[in-house]
Amino acid sequence: MRTNIAVRRTLIAALILSGYGLAVPAAYATPTLSVAVASQRADADQVALLKRSVAEWNQWRTDNPSVKPDLTEADLAGANLLGANLSAADLTDATLTDTNLTEANLSESKLKGVKATGALLFSANLDNADAQSANLEGADLSSAKARHTVFASANLMRAKLHDADLAEADLTGANLDGADLSCINHPQCTSTPAG
Repeated sequence: MRTNIAVRRTLIAALILSGYGLAVPAAYATPTLSVAVASQRADADQVALLKRSVAEWNQWRTDNPSVKPDLTEADLAGANLLGANLSAADLTDATLTDTNLTEANLSESKLKGVKATGALLFSANLDNADAQSANLEGADLSSAKARHTVFASANLMRAKLHDADLAEADLTGANLDGADLSCINHPQCTSTPAG
């Protein structure tokens, strides 16, 4: 019984101290007690629906407007997601390598750490998305809307940004080596998808 009381006191003290941002003294540390934090994974049913049919996915989004899709760490490499409604979706650390996202709606989505090398995002809507530390090397974002989008520390090497709207986008620390930045924010440019 005394051991349980001592453990409770130790946990309470540690929680109080850590709640105030203070270090927990070694005397209160309990190496035998630890909390495992599970990594977040995508909702398997949502991933399956998206892979099966963009039309069904978009209808599901229309029928469930308050749902914010959880596609965290989803492997969507090479998928054809042409015109998919992925607005406000959590795609953190997802794999979108060589994925067709032409005309997809990714507005307000979480794209942190996404792996999207070679992805086709022609005319996609990325307005207000968070693509911090995303790997978009060689991706085609021609004619994409990316207003107020965070690309901080993103890899945009050799990305095609021709005729993209990057108004007020955050490109702090982004790697733009070899990127096509022609006609950005220029109303008279026209683009065609890479072929």
